Amino acid sequence: MSWFRLPLGMLALGVLAIVLVAGDGLLGQEKKDGKEPPLKFKGTLPQNWGKLGLTDKQKQSIYKSQTEYGEKIDALKKQIKTLTDQRDADMLKVLTDDQQKRLKEILAGKAGGDKDVKKDEKKDSKDK
Repeated sequence: MSWFRLPLGMLALGVLAIVLVAGDGLLGQEKKDGKEPPLKFKGTLPQNWGKLGLTDKQKQSIYKSQTEYGEKIDALKKQIKTLTDQRDADMLKVLTDDQQKRLKEILAGKAGGDKDVKKDEKKDSKDK
């Protein structure tokens, strides 16, 4: 096996030499002046905005806005879902066990069709 170590060691030294000579080209994305390249955002332009002759800088600003606001909007949607679920749970607490069962049947479409639902709606409107 010792005959295998020498070529392997030479290969490792060769690779190390190439990496050291190449410098920043292989090891990092830094430019020679020490500044990092600008972060590239990805996205899609709104309909017909591609016809406006936007510069790359303008497109990047638009994509950046889409990304930043998209994250905020997603967080708000999650919050709305949580609040909606809490509201629905609170509303269900008002119903009796029989009413909850009936509601599940109605929602599942097992309550004998729309006839029973329409009868219930008429009763509700007469009570008002």
